[in-house]
Amino acid sequence: MVKSARILPFKGLCYNPENVSYKDVVAPPYDVISYRQEDELIKRSPYNIVHLILSKEKKGVDRYTQASRLLEDWIKAGILVFDSEPAIYFYLQDYSLEDGTRLTRKGFIALCRLEDYSSGKISPHEKTHQKQIEDRLRLLRACKANLSPILSLYTDPNLTINEAFMEKHQEAPLLDMEDADQVRHRFYRVTDPEALDLAIQVLAEKKLLIADGHHRYATALAYKKEMEKIHGPSETAPYNYIMMYFTNTEDRGLTILPSHRLIHSLENFDLQSFLKKVREAFDVTEFPFGSEREETKQKERFFSALRATQGKRIAFGLYIHQRRCFCLLALKEALKKDSVLRAMPRSIRHMAIPIFNEMILRRILNLDTDQKRQAHINIIKNNKKALDLIQAGRFQMAFLFNPNTLDEIHDVISENQVMPQKSTFFYPKLLTGLVIYKHDIP
Repeated sequence: MVKSARILPFKGLCYNPENVSYKDVVAPPYDVISYRQEDELIKRSPYNIVHLILSKEKKGVDRYTQASRLLEDWIKAGILVFDSEPAIYFYLQDYSLEDGTRLTRKGFIALCRLEDYSSGKISPHEKTHQKQIEDRLRLLRACKANLSPILSLYTDPNLTINEAFMEKHQEAPLLDMEDADQVRHRFYRVTDPEALDLAIQVLAEKKLLIADGHHRYATALAYKKEMEKIHGPSETAPYNYIMMYFTNTEDRGLTILPSHRLIHSLENFDLQSFLKKVREAFDVTEFPFGSEREETKQKERFFSALRATQGKRIAFGLYIHQRRCFCLLALKEALKKDSVLRAMPRSIRHMAIPIFNEMILRRILNLDTDQKRQAHINIIKNNKKALDLIQAGRFQMAFLFNPNTLDEIHDVISENQVMPQKSTFFYPKLLTGLVIYKHDIP
């Protein structure tokens, strides 16, 4: 029996271009917005989506109720309006990699029928935390809306939907803007019946992998179960669906960036003792430098050596502020027999970040490996920025990783396992505020 996922077009709730400018009201996903960026977005417009996704308590009204009231006020005022007919929303993101390569990720936003993971139709790949799920669940209960899409992957070597939508999005985009990361976002409404039917048919036979938005998907499942307890099961109920962005793994524009770890605020840190313990567990290859010219050369050699380990050895990089040296750390062969590592699922123990969590964080630095309690760790995707922050003395050291591959992720899923949180960084991030899925669509 073929396992499938069902998608539907919908009447999206969109910002009214007659009353607001899209560029002033969209925002990054809620979980990557810094405090400084949040303040900037709040000041940019009283109607910025951040007022909903990161709402504030006001005059004794809790933040979730406040978000619900704002959402209804914006609809009544015509700031947000429902589309007159069901649509699928085509979304293009033009971006550059660090080496200057220009790419375009293509995808579309539609509704996806919720499925328990046990069905095999939709698979996660990262762990979730209950506290984050409860936060998003309270917001969903209050607003009865998906305020942002989750990102999912499907596979179609023929690129059928992308080609059809590229032909059918002749009208002007709802949004065409460049963000602070120089990513150009182009967002189109597609209502052509043939294009919509084609998307529905192609996705009906596809398995989906959740790439980003695990907590929001878990939230939607929990809300669906709550509603079914109250109202009973219903095939047509709006809470059976979640707003989802679909992108094709066969499209060249799909990029996974590394998730580097920056360490800070370690008290009584003894560099020599730390390095001694590192050498006991890892084979260390050093790339020292004295001058700025040597640094550039050694940095290139180091990253080339790191890339060469992918799929061959469990390895990652180390750069310490107090030492003018890049280090490549490769797990010693003898450690692969370690009882704790052997107890890990096969797909997990062959990945660098789980080994880093166990060997570096837990055993050598005595830090909590749970992402939500890692008070001494920042995660960053950009190689250059990571090194710049170390050189500026803002962090004590950086651990540098190769990005995970889709084959590694699928390997984890095939064993019914999940990776540590923040193991993958699908780039670029989707904008929030492009379209909203309101359960009570008129």
